[in-house]
Formats: sequence, C-alpha cells, structure tokens
Amino acid sequence: MKRVVAVAAVVALAMGGLPVLALEREGSIPEDLMAKRPPHPNDVYVAVLPFWGMEDSQEDIGRACVMLNLMRHGFRLAPKGSRSLAEAARRTESALRRDPKYEPLARIEPADAARVGKAVGAQWAIFGEFGDLRTKSEKEGGVIPRKVGVIDVRLFVVDVDSGSVLFWSRVQDEFPGGTWPVKATSVERRLVTRTINRIFDDIGAGMPEHYAGAEVTPEMVQKLLESMRR
Repeated sequence: MKRVVAVAAVVALAMGGLPVLALEREGSIPEDLMAKRPPHPNDVYVAVLPFWGMEDSQEDIGRACVMLNLMRHGFRLAPKGSRSLAEAARRTESALRRDPKYEPLARIEPADAARVGKAVGAQWAIFGEFGDLRTKSEKEGGVIPRKVGVIDVRLFVVDVDSGSVLFWSRVQDEFPGGTWPVKATSVERRLVTRTINRIFDDIGAGMPEHYAGAEVTPEMVQKLLESMRR
C-alpha cells in the first residue's frame, strides 16, 4: 500500500508568541481506495468501533467524530435498525464485548474489527487509536500563556469479508488552542474534529461520486457525546 508523508510548517510570529504549526501525515491516498472500486457510500453499512486511547473521554470524541463524518458522506451506520447514532455506538460496543477474543486493554487489530463488523451486519468496520492527544502550555514570546493542542491519531477502514485494510491514515499535528482559560477538553475536541474531517476528505475523494454534507463541527461532536453518555 502506498504511503505518503506531507509536512507543513508555519514560522511563529516574533511578537505574538504563536507556536510553530506542524502537520505530518502518512498512510493511504484517495487513489488507493479508488483502485479497489468501492461501492457508493449509501450502499455500505459501517461499524464504528471504540477508539483505543489512554482516556475514555478521548476515545468517545474520536468515535463520535467518525460517526458524524460517515453520515456527512452518505454512509449507513451498523447495526441496521439503530434508531440513533448513540444506539448504533452502544450496540456495536456490546458486540465487541461479546467477541470471544475481546481483551479490554488490548489494541484492536483489523481481524478483530472484521469479526465485530460481521456480527453487526456491516460491510466495513472502522477503528482508530490515539498515540497522543493532549494540551500543553506555551508562553514563548508572549505574556499570556497559550494552550496548544497536540494529536497523533491513526484511523483504519477494514473490509469485513476479507479482513483487509482498505484505507488507513496517521496524522500528527499541533495547533494553537487559545489562551489559558480555554478548557483543555474543548481544545482536544476541536483538534480531533479538524483532524478526522481531514482524513475523511481523503476517504470521500476515493469513493464514487456522492454528496458530502456540511463539515462536522466541534459543537456537533459535543452534542453527540452528550447523547451517547445518557
């Protein structure tokens, strides 16, 4: 599978104290998915498995953003008959826990995703993991400390029948999250949303022509998170 790395940097402003912004990417490119002749999104049911990470709240943010992006691009959420995205998430997580090879602390592998996807009637399964997701404080060049978001996320799309990886992406990024009073959880939600939107732009570009709705926002992610936690 092809791998591509893109790096972009913005030099910090001398007086503003803004951190350097860096973006690094590797993984599949849209042409990789396109070459596999995928079906139209509205013909595909996708199971979204919980993300692997150090904190449950971060795992939930990643999964919520993925589900919203799937809807944005016209995919269907497995299991069939789910009355809401929150119900789809709960039913998929329940299927994962019933899987005979499930280990709560272990990273999910493509074979695991394929088994769970098949159990909930999906054609594709998606899982991901955070190598890093945090906020840090930077004060260089300025008087007021600024929060800076840091992310390292991997996302995998698996074909349930074959167990093969159709698309994968790893993104490492940093961005200024605002002055110190801004909550770290808000910075993380904004950063995850921006990053996963970017990954899905590549996935969408590799699919047959279809309608993509408005870009997912952090507010949409927060609203879904609240419904998932009820």
